[in-house]
Amino acid sequence: MNILIRYIFAFFYKYFIFFKERRFVKMKNFSSKEIRFSGDSIKSCVGFIYLVDSPKNTITMDNLEYMRKYYSTSINSISDEIKRYGGKIIKNLGNSLLFYFPKTSESTNLEPFKEAIECGFMILDIRHSVNQEFSKHHLPTFSYRISMDYGVVDLALVGDYSQINLFGSTLNLCSKINASSLSTPNTLIIGENFYRILKSFSSIMNNYNFINNGEYHITENNLYSIYAIKRKNDVKLNDTEGIC
Repeated sequence: MNILIRYIFAFFYKYFIFFKERRFVKMKNFSSKEIRFSGDSIKSCVGFIYLVDSPKNTITMDNLEYMRKYYSTSINSISDEIKRYGGKIIKNLGNSLLFYFPKTSESTNLEPFKEAIECGFMILDIRHSVNQEFSKHHLPTFSYRISMDYGVVDLALVGDYSQINLFGSTLNLCSKINASSLSTPNTLIIGENFYRILKSFSSIMNNYNFINNGEYHITENNLYSIYAIKRKNDVKLNDTEGIC
């Protein structure tokens, strides 16, 4: 009798686990198509990086392995530096990256802002070594357009609700600045809101020059100033014009 009871219990327990797992898989598959806004928002430094002319550079590659190496090496080198400086990748679009620095949510804390700036410069610095490696393999060299800005972003959960995504006008403006003629390749470009935060720190103003790159037209009557950042010990004589 005891053996029969144990057999029946094992039988129903087995199917209970089976149906529970199936239900969980269905829930995951369904939620993977959803975006759920948390209702929370933060202020943060956000960034956008685009590989200039990457479609043109790769369209002539007959060897698929070369194309994989081109994108994986360039994108992975950027991702590593962003993470090393406390940043987080939001989206990887193949030839571009969208990211943010969570620690910059406190606008009076100097160190995270210095890290965000230096992250941008380090990404520009490693481009030279990556391009040297590409040249050895007869791959085309590449350039970046890097833009950063600061503002409010909305938090959202995507997929199985384990991945954070950000939305809002700050991200949209940062990407539009990146695509505009005001974004000079291989130069760290920032928006007016980010500039206002940075100029409140005397140590940053003592070590970096901010060069007015012009104004982005959000609307016909709403102009937004754009700045290029350069380390003071890297600035050439002809870069002194327009320094703020």
